Amino acid sequence: MPTNDVAEEIVRQYLTSNEITSIADFVEKHVDYITQNTPSNKSLNKYWPSIIQQEANILKKTLTKSRVRWKKLFGKLSRSGAIISSPTGNSNSNNSISTTHPTNNNNAASPSSSSSPSSHPSSPSSRSSSLPTLKTRITEKDKEVLRERFKKFAEAHKENFWYLDSTKAQAEKDQTSLLSVEEKVMNFALECNFYHPSQSLILDLSDKNWMKVFTEAELKEIEKEGGQLECSEPEELRCYYSDLRKVKTSVDVYKYARTIEINDSSAEHLKVWLSRELQNIAHLFFKSCSFNIADMPETDQQYLSFGFLNTIFLGSDIVAKGTEISSKANTNAVNASRQLSSINAITNRKMGRRGDTVYVYGSREVGCCEVGATKDQTKEFHDCSLKMPLVLRDMLLALTYDSSLLHKSHVIGYSISGGCASLLDVNVPAGYITRVRKTDPLDFPHSDSNLVSSLLPLFTLAYNGKKNCR
Repeated sequence: MPTNDVAEEIVRQYLTSNEITSIADFVEKHVDYITQNTPSNKSLNKYWPSIIQQEANILKKTLTKSRVRWKKLFGKLSRSGAIISSPTGNSNSNNSISTTHPTNNNNAASPSSSSSPSSHPSSPSSRSSSLPTLKTRITEKDKEVLRERFKKFAEAHKENFWYLDSTKAQAEKDQTSLLSVEEKVMNFALECNFYHPSQSLILDLSDKNWMKVFTEAELKEIEKEGGQLECSEPEELRCYYSDLRKVKTSVDVYKYARTIEINDSSAEHLKVWLSRELQNIAHLFFKSCSFNIADMPETDQQYLSFGFLNTIFLGSDIVAKGTEISSKANTNAVNASRQLSSINAITNRKMGRRGDTVYVYGSREVGCCEVGATKDQTKEFHDCSLKMPLVLRDMLLALTYDSSLLHKSHVIGYSISGGCASLLDVNVPAGYITRVRKTDPLDFPHSDSNLVSSLLPLFTLAYNGKKNCR
């Protein structure tokens, strides 16, 4: 259960990321979080409004008056797994609704057992009985459960672990025992006092913690395994890129976009996409030859400024689904241990983590996108280094329904924060480690002078994100 500090941090993120805010809007957008993290001795309609109003006063933010539909919230909470005491008295009054949370003695607070498909060897997973935050502490009991799972996992699959050439050379030179990537990750995971993706065998190369675990040579080898993260310009669009670099103003960019020759719009998807998105974005700069993305609320940034990250998939078999939907892969992983009532009652079905956009291929999920309207390092850490790697890992394991796909499949993510976008590429390059690689953040253009020079790298990022979904 989070401390008040963590709850206040979540509320602050909401208040600073949204232009129009209200208690009702916060509750609607954070139903899952409220379900899992309301203290058992607190009332929903007193605890959260109090924190939201307190933080709004500190930030000098005016809350829009709106009525919280606690009955609707009560229904959502019931479906998402919390045990709720029934309200008493007049049903129209502002009744106190409190929650308590069932404990599961078979699971650690954050680390959990396998959720991977039965067709390839299982590994510790991102599944948990509650959604971890940046400050979710794990107990010694949790570590013992995790240690036992790691031990069984190693006994079953050690022969297929990933051994780096640089590690072999160093072990031979120092006359020390050889450790695999999996063993180094598991050893570090057990040293952590807070929840960390390593406890789900996730290795995010942008996480500075790994510099204490691996040598520089080892990290380079991990990064390059299976090939570098490619971010090359689309061959089909190079001639247009070359022309655009000679264009100086947003009006001229708009005019040029309208001259792109398209012979078959049903087949030339990239050219259609380039022409349309150039016009959409250039139009934002017409009024003053400049544009401040920070003035836009999160939703507008997602669909207007960075809409090209979604529209790049038009004409393909991948569909971009927005409006904060839960990941099915993560939901299935979270609920994988549910079983028919016997000695103990069946546990309530839990909601998976939500994404601002989820990319879907048929019934399979191949990526997601998280958006933060303002530059917020804490939210960026939570979304890009904790939430997204866990969700993407569950998507990846759901894709590898055949063991032959384990080292071939990729899923992608986009992290947008304060007008900057990064691409995440997630795969299992060898052994059983889920590797996360990220591109450096790219800024959205702010004036005519850098419109083309900033926009073309972002378009290239979108193109390579689509290409890496496989």
